[in-house]
Amino acid sequence: MRNASPALQALLNSGRAFFMADLYTFTLVGGAIVRYTSADVDLAVNGQSFSCKGPLFKRGRTRLTLGLEVDTLDLTLYADSTHTINGVPWLHAARVGALDAAAVRLERVFATDWTDTSAGSILLFEGRIADVKPSRTELRLTVKSELELLDTQMPRNLYQPGCLHTLHQGGCGISKEAFAINSTVNGGSTVNRINCSLTQAAGYFSLGTIRFNSGPNAGVIRSVKDYSPGVVTLSAPLVMQCNPGDSFTIYPGCDKTKATCQSKFNNVINFRGHPYVPAPETVL
Repeated sequence: MRNASPALQALLNSGRAFFMADLYTFTLVGGAIVRYTSADVDLAVNGQSFSCKGPLFKRGRTRLTLGLEVDTLDLTLYADSTHTINGVPWLHAARVGALDAAAVRLERVFATDWTDTSAGSILLFEGRIADVKPSRTELRLTVKSELELLDTQMPRNLYQPGCLHTLHQGGCGISKEAFAINSTVNGGSTVNRINCSLTQAAGYFSLGTIRFNSGPNAGVIRSVKDYSPGVVTLSAPLVMQCNPGDSFTIYPGCDKTKATCQSKFNNVINFRGHPYVPAPETVL
């Protein structure tokens, strides 16, 4: 069942002619929010502004079902270089991961006049982007409903040698920014190998993350595959090559062992693994 305000119910039951338009709200993982409408004018609905000057949207159908089911919405965006998100063209932003796991909210607004949207809107779909397929002229998004979170592995507690916590989240207790290190790109870097002036011991940043703060990859985050003094190897290549002098922030990784928890983070009090569990092949 979809909820509608009394004013909207009255409008739909009045027999009067009315306009309809879709409202799209994208909330990026970093907190940035952009809103667009399929109407040919900008709209103000429920205190929020929706722009008509965004990409052209084409979407699949939405549906209502009984019971719990992970629903999917297919979205296709047609954008050019003038359509930007956080100052970056949509297609380029999608390629560098800016839309990964972004929340999408689809609503439909009804009005007899676009200057009066007081009747409000109804929610058609809400979920997170699960797949991104950019091409030269279009961007295809697969959005899955929040019910997908119910696929989380259970039970919550597992007996295993490695720590069950995710670094910097939940019960880990480690502040990410407390371990942030700033540096710059040196010459000779490639799309998957960053030369720099870091001097920490080999492996210190392995399995960590790196965020570029300036240059053609500003805002891009990548996982660190391997680190040795002065060289950071990325787990996935960058779309654009860095320039010498581009700044970045890098964070150390964790291999979830008790030794690393103690020596690198001094956080063994929050270690949630069982390092003395016998190997399966030794249990009779």
